[in-house]
Amino acid sequence: MGVVAEGQWPDFGLKFPLLVLGYAISMAGSNLLFKLASEKEGTAWWIWFLAGNAAGFGCPVLITYALREQSPHLVYAFTLGAGFVLVQLAGWWFFRAPVTGLQLGGLVLTALGLMMLQLGRV
Repeated sequence: MGVVAEGQWPDFGLKFPLLVLGYAISMAGSNLLFKLASEKEGTAWWIWFLAGNAAGFGCPVLITYALREQSPHLVYAFTLGAGFVLVQLAGWWFFRAPVTGLQLGGLVLTALGLMMLQLGRV
């Protein structure tokens, strides 16, 4: 580990994975809140809709910081891929959305593809 300048956090190689995780959580949270909004009407719709936008605000902020850390093709693959997998799993968990074996296989392949991208980074 190199010398850390005064006032800076040491880099343990976790910055990029934490940015990706934050993006995925922000994306999944906003999409789940939009799903709740879709089931409401009137003022309740607006409240859930605004909550979804507030939760999703982290996406453009975190992806911008992630782009400082890695090349765009990896940033977009990791953030959008991880977000997609998390949205699917959260939708199944919270809304009991049916998932077929073939769809589950697709999620596993997506997750494996993300791992392959991580292992292949130079």
